[in-house]
Amino acid sequence: MRHTGFMFVLALLAATLGGCASSWQRTFEASSAASSPARFEPTEDVVIRGVPWPRLDAALRAIARERAASDTHPNDWTAEQRAEERARLVKALQLSEDPAKVVILGRSVFRTTRDVDPLDGTLSRFARSIGADYAIWSTTALGRTQTVEQEPMTRTGYASRRFRDRDGRLDDDTFWYNETIFVPVVVEREQYAWIVYYVRVLP
Repeated sequence: MRHTGFMFVLALLAATLGGCASSWQRTFEASSAASSPARFEPTEDVVIRGVPWPRLDAALRAIARERAASDTHPNDWTAEQRAEERARLVKALQLSEDPAKVVILGRSVFRTTRDVDPLDGTLSRFARSIGADYAIWSTTALGRTQTVEQEPMTRTGYASRRFRDRDGRLDDDTFWYNETIFVPVVVEREQYAWIVYYVRVLP
C-alpha cells in the first residue's frame, strides 16, 4: 500500500534523521547532525507550518531510491553527495533558506486516531526546547481502524450497608447511588500519520 511504503521510506532515512510527554517529544529522533542535545540553545520563537503530504512523500521516496541505487553506503558519501540530499529535503519542506545553512535537528513520526492540533502549543514548546527555528509538519489519513477507548457509563441504583449506631448496635441502611465508571469499548476511528521535521537555520 502507498502509506505502508511511505513508512518504510521513513525507516530508510533513520540514519540521517536519528530517540506525561507529547507525541512530538515521545517520537522524536535526533539527526546525526544534531546528535548532541546541548549543541543548540533553545529558541524564543519557532515557525510552525505544514507542507502537503504528497510533496514530502515524493521527495522521500526519491531520496530512498537514490540511496538504494548507490554503490556506496550513505555513511560513506562525500560532503557533496550529502549536501545534494539535504538540498532535496529542504526543497520538499518549502524552505527558502540556503540549504548549506539548514540543519535538520530531527523528526517526529507517529500514527494516531486522536485529534491532533499542531497549533495547540505543545509542538511549539518542544520545538523551541531543542533549538528549532522551524517545525514543519505533514499529515495524511491512513483509513479507518479499530481501537479500544474508555467510555463513561453511569450506574444508578440502591445499595445497603451495615453500620453500628451510637449505642454500638448493628443496623442496616439503604441508600441511592449514582456513579460514573469507565469501560473499554472497541470503536472504529480514522487513523492519521504525522511527521514533523525540526529545522535550525545557521546565521
